[in-house]
Amino acid sequence: MPDDDPRIRGDISKFLVHLTRDTEELDARDNLISILRAKKIEARNFHCLFSPKLRRSLLTPVLKNAFKTVCFTETPLDQIHKLTAENFPRRIRLKPYGLVFWRDALVQKGANPAIYVNGDGTSLREFLIAEFDRHFKGITALKSLREKEAYYKEIVSYYSLINLMSSKHDFSWEREWRHSGDFRFKYSEIVAIVVDDPEDFIEYSSSKLSKGISGYLKRIPVISANWTYEDVVEEMAIKIWNNNS
Repeated sequence: MPDDDPRIRGDISKFLVHLTRDTEELDARDNLISILRAKKIEARNFHCLFSPKLRRSLLTPVLKNAFKTVCFTETPLDQIHKLTAENFPRRIRLKPYGLVFWRDALVQKGANPAIYVNGDGTSLREFLIAEFDRHFKGITALKSLREKEAYYKEIVSYYSLINLMSSKHDFSWEREWRHSGDFRFKYSEIVAIVVDDPEDFIEYSSSKLSKGISGYLKRIPVISANWTYEDVVEEMAIKIWNNNS
């Protein structure tokens, strides 16, 4: 990439990060272990403006599930700790456990930045809801949407990206990206693993994962969400050196 390429900027990350959280079944650390074992991040929830409408709708489970996405953040690696802070104003509590991928690689896989529209002083919210209702009038199943709309996948993907921002509700600064449906990956596509305590996680994951998986993961940098930029670079450089020596 040329030195004068506009993408080379200190405020734009080359990476996208998926962070895990505690659930009823597993804590964030074990959810990360589960993701590593399956090589898949499941799209379990709606994250868009139309989430309440989707939950109440009579759409079939297949069509509803098409709106579910996997979320990533473009937040620089040395700022991840701010998203997982205890006082972070967020209903879903993210934890300092996750996976780092190349931003360009996720673009190739179809990921998109979340779209935030202003809900103060405009009628965009009303317009978008009306457009949603128009697209899905008389539609209950994915098959019927496919028969009506040539770009049915794109329509679903578009609506799954839209969120509202206002003076009381603004998460646009999270720099969120979304991938429609489950996100499958290869271990070779993981740039780094984010954890709270790298040494503790390496020991714990070795007891939970097969020797084959653990052996492969030893080649991947394991970084802390609390590390500085220099700490992250050093760990990545060490792993690159060891893997090539």
